[in-house]
Amino acid sequence: MKRFKSLWDRLLFRDKGIIPTYKLITYYALFILAIFILSFWQFSWLFLGIATLLMVSLLIIDAFLLPKEEDIQVDRTIADEMERYDKQMVSIHIKNRTNDTFTVRLRDGIPASFQTIFPFNQSVSSGKTVAIQYEIFPQIRGKFMIDKLYLRLKTKMGLWEKQITYHLPQEVKVIPNLSETKKYLESAQNYLLHEGIKIRKMRSGVGEFSKVRSYVVGDDPRKINWRQSAKVQDMMTNEYEPEHGKNVTILLDCGRMMGVELEQGNRLEKSIEAAITLAVAALQNGDQVSVIAFSKDIKAVVPGGKGLEHLNTILQTIYDIEVDAQESNYALALQYAQSIQRKRSMIVLFSDVQTFANEDHQLFYMKKIRKKHLFVMLGIEDRLLQAQIKMKPDSTLSAMEKSVAQKQYINQIQVIKKWEKHGLPMLEAPADRLAVTSVSHYIETLNRGML
Repeated sequence: MKRFKSLWDRLLFRDKGIIPTYKLITYYALFILAIFILSFWQFSWLFLGIATLLMVSLLIIDAFLLPKEEDIQVDRTIADEMERYDKQMVSIHIKNRTNDTFTVRLRDGIPASFQTIFPFNQSVSSGKTVAIQYEIFPQIRGKFMIDKLYLRLKTKMGLWEKQITYHLPQEVKVIPNLSETKKYLESAQNYLLHEGIKIRKMRSGVGEFSKVRSYVVGDDPRKINWRQSAKVQDMMTNEYEPEHGKNVTILLDCGRMMGVELEQGNRLEKSIEAAITLAVAALQNGDQVSVIAFSKDIKAVVPGGKGLEHLNTILQTIYDIEVDAQESNYALALQYAQSIQRKRSMIVLFSDVQTFANEDHQLFYMKKIRKKHLFVMLGIEDRLLQAQIKMKPDSTLSAMEKSVAQKQYINQIQVIKKWEKHGLPMLEAPADRLAVTSVSHYIETLNRGML
């Protein structure tokens, strides 16, 4: 029964089998054409029999030279963890244990979201190990299982091609893109220097006293330490830094409005990347960071923690959260945040500003939260609305569209100002500036001593 199943699978070409190559099909077509042309003249049946026998012999010999599964050893090397939109190399090591040389094509069982081009017609010499590499470009976050690797091998004659399937199970995690986080870690001050068209600088002389250092051009003269300058006979100045040990609570909305597609990913993708960059800034500053992801229900919770090692806990918890096709339950998320954060903290909500601001019943509840916590909301600008506002109308229809867009934008500004009057700021930024806007607002809040 087992042999019959194996034969049946082979006939149906389930993961293994032997197929004719284009070379064999071409040779067979030429053979038939030659017989057809010769049929117009009288020729010996013996010649036809010898030619057919020779053709069949070549086919049998070539099929006999194809390797068995145990003659080819295969290993795959791929990173266990990779970033979204970050190119990675995958290495396939093929060891040929036979005395023949083969040509190999391969197809790896990677997910469809890993864009790649597989190499083909790679030569594997007898008794040697060959490393074949190809590049992947993961586009979707999450946990993926990569298992099957398909090899198609053919001999030097190349009449048949044999497919062998190897099972190489390996789990791969695709985490959010950390390019913004790396930029911040390389140089925090340069990262914060420009925020859109505005230039924000950290205020000096506010926060905790850090150290006394030599005065340099550009320092605030009011902060010169005259006593120390007189003692060392050199101009010295005091240096301050923001206070440490604050609490930052990040809320990530995973509701349906966060599924709006952008040029790269959707709103949730950019919000996660911005939230991670903000978390790194707070952790590096010595603050305690907690993260809550929610939609209709609470999806993931990262309790408060300190130090950059806490970033790995945050990443491993939220790397695979997805958009839910449900309305967001803001009240539930804010109540949960208050339940786990008893001390005063900075609550940063990444969500769709217009959806949240237009729900007036949230305002009464948010006023109570504002008494204990510092709240700020961050969202991504509607690029379609901005494009309609900036366009130059060339017809009556386009003029009406621009007018409607301008009216909608003015209404949005009025709603946001209404919330800001109650001490509940709401910021909107382009998708590629969301991370720097969130970090800039956090640093500015610390320097102003508001937290």
